[in-house]
Amino acid sequence: MKPVHVNDQSIQQYIFDINNCDTSIIEHIHSCNICRKTADNYKLLSEDLKEQEIPILDFNLEERILKKITIQITQKKRSKEYTFISATITIAIGIILIFLNAFMQEFKNLFDTSNILTYFILCTSIIITTLLSIDIVRSFNIKMNKIKFS
Repeated sequence: MKPVHVNDQSIQQYIFDINNCDTSIIEHIHSCNICRKTADNYKLLSEDLKEQEIPILDFNLEERILKKITIQITQKKRSKEYTFISATITIAIGIILIFLNAFMQEFKNLFDTSNILTYFILCTSIIITTLLSIDIVRSFNIKMNKIKFS
Protein backbone atom coordinates (compact mmCIF):
# COMPACT_ATOMS: atom_id res chain seq x y z
CA MET A 1 0.00 0.00 0.00
CA LYS A 2 1.30 3.45 -0.99
CA PRO A 3 1.73 6.06 1.73
CA VAL A 4 -0.49 9.10 1.25
CA HIS A 5 1.47 12.34 1.31
CA VAL A 6 0.24 15.79 2.16
CA ASN A 7 -0.57 18.03 -0.84
CA ASP A 8 1.36 21.23 -1.64
CA GLN A 9 -1.36 23.51 -0.32
CA SER A 10 -1.25 21.84 3.09
CA ILE A 11 2.56 22.00 3.16
CA GLN A 12 2.43 25.72 2.33
CA GLN A 13 -0.09 26.25 5.11
CA TYR A 14 2.27 24.40 7.46
CA ILE A 15 5.18 26.66 6.44
CA PHE A 16 3.42 30.03 6.35
CA ASP A 17 0.59 29.63 8.88
CA ILE A 18 1.34 26.80 11.27
CA ASN A 19 -1.14 28.11 13.88
CA ASN A 20 -4.11 27.35 11.60
CA CYS A 21 -2.70 24.06 10.34
CA ASP A 22 -4.40 20.77 11.19
CA THR A 23 -2.52 18.61 13.74
CA SER A 24 -2.68 15.55 11.48
CA ILE A 25 -0.82 17.48 8.78
CA ILE A 26 1.83 18.62 11.28
CA GLU A 27 2.30 15.06 12.55
CA HIS A 28 2.56 13.68 9.01
CA ILE A 29 5.17 16.24 7.97
CA HIS A 30 7.23 15.49 11.10
CA SER A 31 7.09 11.75 10.45
CA CYS A 32 7.47 11.69 6.61
CA ASN A 33 10.90 12.41 5.11
CA ILE A 34 9.53 13.29 1.65
CA CYS A 35 7.02 15.82 2.98
CA ARG A 36 9.62 17.27 5.37
CA LYS A 37 12.05 17.79 2.46
CA THR A 38 9.29 19.48 0.44
CA ALA A 39 8.50 21.74 3.40
CA ASP A 40 12.20 22.59 3.81
CA ASN A 41 12.38 23.46 0.10
CA TYR A 42 9.40 25.79 0.48
CA LYS A 43 11.09 27.45 3.49
CA LEU A 44 14.31 27.99 1.54
CA LEU A 45 12.42 29.35 -1.44
CA SER A 46 10.44 31.71 0.77
CA GLU A 47 13.58 32.99 2.49
CA ASP A 48 15.34 33.51 -0.85
CA LEU A 49 12.38 35.45 -2.20
CA LYS A 50 12.29 37.67 0.90
CA GLU A 51 16.00 38.46 0.51
CA GLN A 52 15.69 39.63 -3.10
CA GLU A 53 15.37 43.33 -3.71
CA ILE A 54 12.17 44.69 -5.14
CA PRO A 55 12.83 45.77 -8.74
CA ILE A 56 12.58 49.51 -9.30
CA LEU A 57 11.43 50.80 -12.65
CA ASP A 58 13.40 53.74 -13.96
CA PHE A 59 10.33 55.09 -15.76
CA ASN A 60 6.73 55.81 -14.84
CA LEU A 61 4.82 52.79 -16.16
CA GLU A 62 1.43 54.19 -15.21
CA GLU A 63 2.06 57.40 -17.15
CA ARG A 64 3.13 55.47 -20.25
CA ILE A 65 0.08 53.23 -20.18
CA LEU A 66 -2.30 56.15 -19.68
CA LYS A 67 -0.61 58.02 -22.52
CA LYS A 68 -1.09 55.02 -24.83
CA ILE A 69 -4.74 54.70 -23.84
CA THR A 70 -5.48 58.37 -24.46
CA ILE A 71 -3.72 58.21 -27.84
CA GLN A 72 -5.85 55.23 -28.84
CA ILE A 73 -9.04 56.99 -27.71
CA THR A 74 -8.22 60.10 -29.75
CA GLN A 75 -7.38 57.96 -32.77
CA LYS A 76 -10.76 56.23 -32.49
CA LYS A 77 -12.49 59.63 -32.31
CA ARG A 78 -10.59 60.80 -35.39
CA SER A 79 -11.49 57.59 -37.16
CA LYS A 80 -15.20 58.17 -36.45
CA GLU A 81 -14.95 61.78 -37.66
CA TYR A 82 -13.14 60.66 -40.80
CA THR A 83 -15.80 58.02 -41.46
CA PHE A 84 -18.58 60.60 -41.11
CA ILE A 85 -16.84 63.07 -43.42
CA SER A 86 -16.09 60.47 -46.08
CA ALA A 87 -19.68 59.15 -45.93
CA THR A 88 -21.04 62.68 -46.32
CA ILE A 89 -18.77 63.37 -49.30
CA THR A 90 -19.74 60.07 -50.92
CA ILE A 91 -23.45 60.79 -50.48
CA ALA A 92 -23.00 64.31 -51.89
CA ILE A 93 -21.16 62.97 -54.94
CA GLY A 94 -23.88 60.36 -55.43
CA ILE A 95 -26.64 62.99 -55.27
CA ILE A 96 -24.76 65.18 -57.76
CA LEU A 97 -24.36 62.25 -60.15
CA ILE A 98 -28.05 61.30 -59.80
CA PHE A 99 -29.13 64.87 -60.58
CA LEU A 100 -26.64 65.02 -63.44
CA ASN A 101 -28.08 61.86 -64.92
CA ALA A 102 -31.68 62.97 -64.34
CA PHE A 103 -31.21 66.41 -65.88
CA MET A 104 -28.79 65.39 -68.64
CA GLN A 105 -31.12 66.66 -71.36
CA GLU A 106 -31.31 70.11 -69.77
CA PHE A 107 -27.53 70.24 -69.44
CA LYS A 108 -27.19 69.30 -73.11
CA ASN A 109 -29.23 72.34 -73.99
CA LEU A 110 -27.18 74.64 -71.77
CA PHE A 111 -23.65 73.37 -72.22
CA ASP A 112 -21.57 71.08 -74.34
CA THR A 113 -22.15 67.74 -72.58
CA SER A 114 -18.92 66.02 -73.48
CA ASN A 115 -16.79 68.61 -71.65
CA ILE A 116 -18.99 68.71 -68.51
CA LEU A 117 -19.08 64.95 -68.20
CA THR A 118 -15.32 64.81 -68.56
CA TYR A 119 -14.91 67.43 -65.82
CA PHE A 120 -17.26 65.57 -63.46
CA ILE A 121 -15.45 62.29 -64.03
CA LEU A 122 -12.11 64.01 -63.49
CA CYS A 123 -13.30 65.74 -60.27
CA THR A 124 -14.79 62.52 -58.94
CA SER A 125 -11.60 60.56 -59.58
CA ILE A 126 -9.50 63.30 -57.94
CA ILE A 127 -11.75 63.26 -54.84
CA ILE A 128 -11.64 59.46 -54.58
CA THR A 129 -7.84 59.43 -55.00
CA THR A 130 -7.49 62.12 -52.31
CA LEU A 131 -9.69 60.21 -49.86
CA LEU A 132 -7.81 56.97 -50.46
CA SER A 133 -4.47 58.75 -49.99
CA ILE A 134 -5.65 60.27 -46.71
CA ASP A 135 -6.78 56.84 -45.53
CA ILE A 136 -3.44 55.25 -46.44
CA VAL A 137 -1.49 57.95 -44.57
CA ARG A 138 -3.80 57.70 -41.55
CA SER A 139 -3.49 53.90 -41.32
CA PHE A 140 0.31 54.18 -41.73
CA ASN A 141 0.47 56.68 -38.84
CA ILE A 142 -1.64 54.42 -36.64
CA LYS A 143 0.65 51.46 -37.33
CA MET A 144 3.75 53.55 -36.62
CA ASN A 145 2.28 54.78 -33.31
CA LYS A 146 1.65 51.18 -32.27
CA ILE A 147 5.30 50.34 -32.91
CA LYS A 148 6.63 53.27 -30.85
CA PHE A 149 6.42 52.70 -27.10
CA SER A 150 7.87 56.01 -25.96
